[in-house]
Amino acid sequence: MEVKRFFLHVRSHPRAVALVPTHAISDPNGSFLSISIRKGKADDDSGDVRVKITTESIAASLQYYSPLDIDSVYGCVGVLDYQGDTFIFLATRCQPLCNLTELNANVGSRPIFRMTQVISLSLTDPVFDMQACRRASRGGMLDDPTQGDIDMYGITNPCTQMVAFLESGAFFFSPQFDITRTTQSQRMRAIATDEPSVFDPDPKFLWNSNMLQIFTDFRMHMCSTAAREAFDAAGYAMSLIQGAVDSFSRPGDADLAIYLISRSSSIRSGMRFLTRGVDDEGGVANEVETEVIIVTRSLTFSHVQVRGSIPVFWTQEGLQLGSHRVHITRSAKATLPATQRHFADLLNRYKRVNVVNLLKQHSTSSANAGADNGAGVPEAKLGQFYQAMIEAMGLPTALVSHTGFDYHFEVRGGNFDRVSNLIRQIGPLLSNYQYYLADNESDVVLSLQRGVLRTNCLDCLDRTNVVQSVISRAVLSEFMKQNDIVSRSVVSAAMDGVGQLWRANGNAISRSYAGTGALKSDVTTSGKSGWAGFFSDASKSLSRLMQNNFQDKGKQTVIDTLLGSGDSGLVSRPVLLYDPYEREIAAELSRELERVSRKDSIHVMLCTYNLHGNAYRGESLGSWLQMQSTVRPDIVAIGFQEVVNLDVQSVIAADTANRRTWEQVLSVEINAQYRKAFGDQAEGEYALVSSEQLVGVALLFFAHDAVFPRIHNVQMVKHKTGLSGMAGNKGCVAMNMMLDDTSICIVAAHLASGTSNVSERNSDFHSIRNGTRFRRGRHIDEHDYTFWLGDLNYRIDLPYDQACALISQRQLKSLMMYDQLSMQVATGKVFRGYQEAEIHFPPTYKFDDGTNTYDTSEKMRVPSWTDRIMYSGSNVRALEYYRDQITFSDHKPVLAMLEFDVVSVDKAQKRQILRNLYARRHGSMAVGTSSSGAQSLKAAEQRLIDWDSNGSDSGLGANTPQISPPASLPSPSSSTHAWWEDERQPDAKTAFRFGSSSTAVCSQKAGSIDRIFINPFAPTISAMASSAVSPMVRMPPKQQINIIDDPFADGAADLAWKPIVPM
Repeated sequence: MEVKRFFLHVRSHPRAVALVPTHAISDPNGSFLSISIRKGKADDDSGDVRVKITTESIAASLQYYSPLDIDSVYGCVGVLDYQGDTFIFLATRCQPLCNLTELNANVGSRPIFRMTQVISLSLTDPVFDMQACRRASRGGMLDDPTQGDIDMYGITNPCTQMVAFLESGAFFFSPQFDITRTTQSQRMRAIATDEPSVFDPDPKFLWNSNMLQIFTDFRMHMCSTAAREAFDAAGYAMSLIQGAVDSFSRPGDADLAIYLISRSSSIRSGMRFLTRGVDDEGGVANEVETEVIIVTRSLTFSHVQVRGSIPVFWTQEGLQLGSHRVHITRSAKATLPATQRHFADLLNRYKRVNVVNLLKQHSTSSANAGADNGAGVPEAKLGQFYQAMIEAMGLPTALVSHTGFDYHFEVRGGNFDRVSNLIRQIGPLLSNYQYYLADNESDVVLSLQRGVLRTNCLDCLDRTNVVQSVISRAVLSEFMKQNDIVSRSVVSAAMDGVGQLWRANGNAISRSYAGTGALKSDVTTSGKSGWAGFFSDASKSLSRLMQNNFQDKGKQTVIDTLLGSGDSGLVSRPVLLYDPYEREIAAELSRELERVSRKDSIHVMLCTYNLHGNAYRGESLGSWLQMQSTVRPDIVAIGFQEVVNLDVQSVIAADTANRRTWEQVLSVEINAQYRKAFGDQAEGEYALVSSEQLVGVALLFFAHDAVFPRIHNVQMVKHKTGLSGMAGNKGCVAMNMMLDDTSICIVAAHLASGTSNVSERNSDFHSIRNGTRFRRGRHIDEHDYTFWLGDLNYRIDLPYDQACALISQRQLKSLMMYDQLSMQVATGKVFRGYQEAEIHFPPTYKFDDGTNTYDTSEKMRVPSWTDRIMYSGSNVRALEYYRDQITFSDHKPVLAMLEFDVVSVDKAQKRQILRNLYARRHGSMAVGTSSSGAQSLKAAEQRLIDWDSNGSDSGLGANTPQISPPASLPSPSSSTHAWWEDERQPDAKTAFRFGSSSTAVCSQKAGSIDRIFINPFAPTISAMASSAVSPMVRMPPKQQINIIDDPFADGAADLAWKPIVPM
């Protein structure tokens, strides 16, 4: 099997790593790829790493490089910054596995390889070069991932753990085709795109997408069309999937081959008890797309199933003996947008979804579905909550349906054959969903899969793999019997082989997610379980318990670092492509986006309150969170300090009981104040979105359900500043999120105390500002809007008596002249670029407990404005800034009502504008213009997108491109009927009927059609990668496809559905 190879060269001054294609080394006209660090300017304090990628001539430039003693490199896995250095990861060994087109002589080779060895080189220092050469020459393999990582001087490569993870045997690639997409998806993209050979893997299943981002940007922005084609043909960048690849062929039978490919999602990847449920973008843990492919001399068959964690917000503690209780962490209304996004993605890819839920269906608990009082809920309640979310989406069952099958109850007593009851239950769906089938000789697509089964249990491992294997064998067996493509003896042998493939698949997925092979693997293979299987499962369960509780955290850190997720920003800086056009492009892009963006005013209520360690015991909260009837806050953020006593025991124990109590209390109080202020006009309610705690600092974030669908990418992180960063008695909890297309950061902080400790407070501020990192290394100040709220502890530099006298005389402006924070801001030492609303309220600290009297104790602390709210961003309007008189603590809570603008941009239009801007730089039109006549470059410069000249409203905003409707539209769909099924429906002789004996599907050929109808849940042109629905379609080279907008996609829920003709 052919695989592309490169020689590895390095340049010393300045440092660069070069990939030289082996076939071009002796070609005087050949070229190679050079990767180096672009040194920033002296005044550049962004912390980003800029990588320069260039294509250089072998004849002119290779003489300045020296070869490394490595036989060959198979490609670049990616570039990553780690612990202050930037590394390039290269694959140096691989194992050939299979060729998907071995029996199809009409299609080019499609080999798949397993990556078995990886090296990492520094882009700034040659110190690790010799280690890499020695390791590559000695052949450190899967059983010895650390061989050669420590040299004779004791220097250790910091990327050792990441390299070992990449060498785990779970990563696969192909140099000849897009392994990240299913057979059907590849075929549909070949029809939809103007560049069928384009390097455009599916980012969901491209596991190294974060590491390859600079290469993606390079080929899209820095290359002309010809250079892009050359880059793709060279194969410098490797598209990796994580999962499983295996094959089966009957000995002596050269007419049938079966392949299984599982692709794990990179969106929410992680370890079992550390990564559960859904995230705000709809990504779920342990989401795997499994495709079974059958290839004969005449036919290519493909059937796809998916698995994934339950798409609600939930967690589960790892150490539970005899209990499997879970915690549902968000309310139903706060969960629904994420569940919608998850199913919108599934519908976009597969058109219809049936949920096969294997959780327990009944529970002895009397708690309401989803209720979680802190002790957790049983598995059955989680399943009920999930089903409630599916029903709350309000989608017709023709698109999303739910099938409950209590696996443990059904197979109790070892009756695993009762899974066949599920097959009979979903048989009509399997018949309706069909499969992909193509005739190899005529290149005619005979059938397209138009629906998918999404199977889940609690972990989506053991139960799920058993059931998916049974479903797969049922579909494959019926297909082969009905079409009589092989003898019945071959069918029987093939089904045994499929069972072996699914067993290996279950073990591979389980090792990646849980650390051991799958349980019930004997059931997957034979449908039975014996004592050997029992003892094997017991051993694996014990091993899982140990690994999940004591080893998974380290693995999760490695995964987060490679994917740029979680807390990876603490150890990795963002790696960006050096782009000489960046400033000019950014300015032009900003001007063009003004045309397409929508602005909306958002109101935020911010509160900071030092609780002095007092626990809530039912006291009245009075007017603390009172709302005005004229302004409804869209989001509410409350920062607490000293939510627990800051003694040694509390610092060590990290007790969260007080915070949990406040979550429940404030959820009720905020909604009560809302109804009190707005009365009958109060619509919807507020719900807790997220919360986090660092010893005494806690941040609680609430949102009104009207803005839930607009909130994305919520992340909370912690940063310690106590004892020089070792203790959490001081520090912050910070969160960032996207509201529409606007980035927001909220910081709840508690800085150093003490009247004279101004420099310590300044130091704490800068430690938080520079040391707090979010995903992909984003800093606090790298947001459109940033809000600080907390006990900043800056004092008044006056004696106690003078301060009290000024307060009694209401001389607050005079008192503010001695405010430490104001003086530090004025001299530019802290909060540069931030603002604070004008203070019209007396100091908020320190009071005698339970009173409104300033401190009368022996210390007589000077009254001060220690509790503050600062903000930065364009055109923030302060509507209110005040303190409340509640006497719960020795502080008074400070509140602010702020207004600012958020922007919503159509992502498809933004991508098209950006591509056209770069295309103009290269003197050609962007990829994707219609073939009916390319626009001239002059016209493109005048207007990047054709706008409606009369400014009429198209339903998508005043500045939205006009949409050309089709000649005629079909009748609208109903809850039981889908309009796309009316187009060229198969007759009884050609349709797949599960369990029937219809004539062969491949016995008839279809004529060409004028257009392909796609399901109405397809938000962008990416939908064309998914299946159409006509069961017999001859695919023309290029086709204009009508797509219907997705009601969940990018805030389009309120928009009228209209056909969109792709650009």
